[in-house]
Amino acid sequence: MAFPEQGSAATDIAAPAEVVWALLADVTRMGEWSPECRRAEWADGSTGPAVGARFVGHNQAGTFEWSVPCEIDECEPGRVFAFHAGTGSPNSTKWRFELMADGSRTRLTESFDAPMINVEGSPANFEGRYEMLVAAAETTIANIKAAAEA
Repeated sequence: MAFPEQGSAATDIAAPAEVVWALLADVTRMGEWSPECRRAEWADGSTGPAVGARFVGHNQAGTFEWSVPCEIDECEPGRVFAFHAGTGSPNSTKWRFELMADGSRTRLTESFDAPMINVEGSPANFEGRYEMLVAAAETTIANIKAAAEA
């Protein structure tokens, strides 16, 4: 059975794009926003957001826990922050945050492309995983919204 691999969630935030971007691009705070990511830390000498910077995400979904190396693919302050989880894997999950500014308001969209959920034998290949990813994106952007508007 094939599962959907791509999804997204979006919200409008009463804060400038620079404020929103600064929150989501600080990967050491991802554990505050995401229901799956418990914490993240910069790796391989990286100390902040930049294309090619690496970090490790420590995650949990239900009773399953895993750590995954990640690399930033796009990094434009106030506009986009994207990374792939599972460096070196052709089935790595790609996460993207896109910001559309309108004065002091920002439309934040989080999207994902998760081919791993259709790889036979993958721990991510199970009924309900797609829905979990969508729910996680919705929760993540809601938490970023709350922090940005506080």
